Amino acid sequence: MRTPLLSTQNLEIGYINGKPARKVVGSELNLELYQGEFVCLVGPNGAGKSTLLKTLTGLLPLLGGEVFLGGKRLAQFTRKELANEISVVLTSPIEVGAMTVNELVAMGRFPFTGLFDRMSQRDWEVVQQSLEMVGMTGFEERMVHKLSDGERQKVMIARALAQEPRILVLDEPTAYLDLPGRVSIMNLLHELARYHDKTVLTSTHDLDLAMRSADRFWLMSPVGKVVSGAPEDLVLSREFQRVFTRDRISFDLMNGNFKVADSSEGQVCLQGDGEARVWTERALQRIGYSVSFTNEACIGLRVAVKPVESGFVWTVVEGEAVNEFFDIESLLTHLRRLTI
Repeated sequence: MRTPLLSTQNLEIGYINGKPARKVVGSELNLELYQGEFVCLVGPNGAGKSTLLKTLTGLLPLLGGEVFLGGKRLAQFTRKELANEISVVLTSPIEVGAMTVNELVAMGRFPFTGLFDRMSQRDWEVVQQSLEMVGMTGFEERMVHKLSDGERQKVMIARALAQEPRILVLDEPTAYLDLPGRVSIMNLLHELARYHDKTVLTSTHDLDLAMRSADRFWLMSPVGKVVSGAPEDLVLSREFQRVFTRDRISFDLMNGNFKVADSSEGQVCLQGDGEARVWTERALQRIGYSVSFTNEACIGLRVAVKPVESGFVWTVVEGEAVNEFFDIESLLTHLRRLTI
């Protein structure tokens, strides 16, 4: 039986707004985090994800219950001891001024060196290893303010790794990044857990990327309850749909993404193979069509896609009328005219 690295017992989280007033945003939370796993904390805005992370890392006081780290109550750790166990990367960008990458990552050694102690050879080796783990070797003398957002975020993760923590906690690490940057960071966190045996806990709104990379989800509902499990299990048990379904917005079990209910323009039979069929289906659904691939649906509107030398050709058959198009934009323009 595995022993959790971090666990909670009937944890209650929230804010104290002066005695006796307090705001509870989550309660009866019994969670476990294990060595070498990547866990994504997901849920709608305002559910209390950041509050939970700040409570687990000692940045906010517990309102009730307990947090255990290695079997020891969180309240028993000094700030320095806690820094040796958990490192945190917060959402908001930190202004670092005229500082090199090496200097910023070296700040992660503070729990070991103190404020005025010199860095030892061992300390610099850890800094270099941390940069290697995030793929930033060669950037040591670059100025941090000249880095891209994605590079800067990797350096912040390297600084956290330089603490040599048992647990790495991140709050929305992809919040300010473009799509390639978000993919890169989520893949990095996955690799830190899988190949370097790091324990990683992060909150994120990038549900598709999280589905593809996380070992487990902590799924937080709007009422402050958390369900833990493999992403696929939470989808199949309908927990995912219960938390995220909103008016006219639902989670598609078959495609693994969210869709907006639209007034249907009718049914279309789509014929074809490979990537062209996949992207044609998405386009047809976007303009309100229900797509079928069965022969029974082909008595009405039919769209067939096949490869040609110049790319692809789309053939639309409606009754006696047959039309051909050589891109999806033209296809959709034609179909919209049919519904006017």
